Amino acid sequence: MYFSKYNMILPFSEEKNDFIILNLLSGSSDIASKDEVNKLYDIKSGKDVYDIDFLDYVIDRGYVYEEKEHEDIRIKEAYEEFKEIMDESPTQILLVPTYGCNFSCIYCYERGIPTKKDLITKEAVDAFFDDINDRFKLERVKPYITLFGGEPFIDTDVQKDIINYIVEKSKLYGYEIAAVTNGYNVLEYIDILKKGNVKEIQVTLDGPKEIHNRRRRLLGGGDSFEKILLGIDSLIENDMPVNLRVVVDKDNYSYLPELAEILDKKGYLDLDGTKFKTQIGRNYELFECSLNHQSLMSQVEQWATFVELSKKYPILRKFHKPDFKGMRNILVSGTMYSPTFDTCPAGKKEWLYDLYGDIYGCTASCGRKDYRLGTFYPERRIFDDKVLPWKERNVLSIPQCKECPVSLVCGGGCGVVANERNGSVLSPDCRDIKKLYQLGVEYYKDEVLIQD
Repeated sequence: MYFSKYNMILPFSEEKNDFIILNLLSGSSDIASKDEVNKLYDIKSGKDVYDIDFLDYVIDRGYVYEEKEHEDIRIKEAYEEFKEIMDESPTQILLVPTYGCNFSCIYCYERGIPTKKDLITKEAVDAFFDDINDRFKLERVKPYITLFGGEPFIDTDVQKDIINYIVEKSKLYGYEIAAVTNGYNVLEYIDILKKGNVKEIQVTLDGPKEIHNRRRRLLGGGDSFEKILLGIDSLIENDMPVNLRVVVDKDNYSYLPELAEILDKKGYLDLDGTKFKTQIGRNYELFECSLNHQSLMSQVEQWATFVELSKKYPILRKFHKPDFKGMRNILVSGTMYSPTFDTCPAGKKEWLYDLYGDIYGCTASCGRKDYRLGTFYPERRIFDDKVLPWKERNVLSIPQCKECPVSLVCGGGCGVVANERNGSVLSPDCRDIKKLYQLGVEYYKDEVLIQD
């Protein structure tokens, strides 16, 4: 008998002295007694187990295989299924109309990029649509366009004119449009956005007014918090889905409950998830982004802090439902996500075009010339040698991931971070999945629907 390398066994209930067993390949999950877990460990150590009913069950669930080769076959099948899922998901095409911004945030990703406040031309916009209409015409699902920056919504006549042009062309060619914005000038752009088919607008608030204004600083000073809330109101009133993002580190995490209370009083947290949703992003070191490295948190620290804060401030449970890399789905719905062989969409399901005619693989690499994957204006070309490692990157091509028991959840992490740390795109950016799953068990175990 072969004990699957993708098994994970975690403590579940101290009172009952039971465990939760998961298999990240088969998608099985069960609550198991200590005796049942001991039998599994006996199999792992090579001992004979004579409980036929137990063996039939664990083989059926994918915790145990009669031969290791059977698991290898299942991995190949799962990878083909993963590729099929990816083919059926829309590609995100990001467009940077400017690297200029009206904010000076303490963790801006552009800190290492020379300051440029140029604006994309209509000729470059035309070239952008010509390129994506051709390159992505055979995709099964229509891609969508996300306006990125810099800040795509700056209140000047010339920028409004070019964004209006982009929105109208998106509508003409049948693309949904999204935007990542600081939210300060949403009110000034609402009539332009009405012309398009808006998928969602991501807006960031980093805490209550004083904290937000300190971290996400408006150029020239002053308050941006209240005006952003008015912009969110307008988006909701016009049926444009809002994705509210909070970027956290040790300096502002304790203020998250206060922000949640503010948003709850405005009624946002009672809205359907298709109209308003939240995400908590981690301020982490990428290139020269962060001004205060001592404030950065690991992914585990981030969610451990959330778990502890939510015990004291229940409003956080209403504000956000953390996924814990799929553990929420396992415990609340009783189903596991399909194996994830690649969590880096760069050069596959994500592409970024900027105002200078350059093409990059993702938001983490844009503006860094050594990460360019091609150009679309004035000349159209793809650097196949640069694209290839991004296309090949997955847990089956990264040597360190091949034998990793949590690779099918981690997915290899971010390719840019991996490259910066290790000097190779085909290297891992690891996640401590076991600790994240244990945090998820602690947070959601009272909502468990898994049957014994």
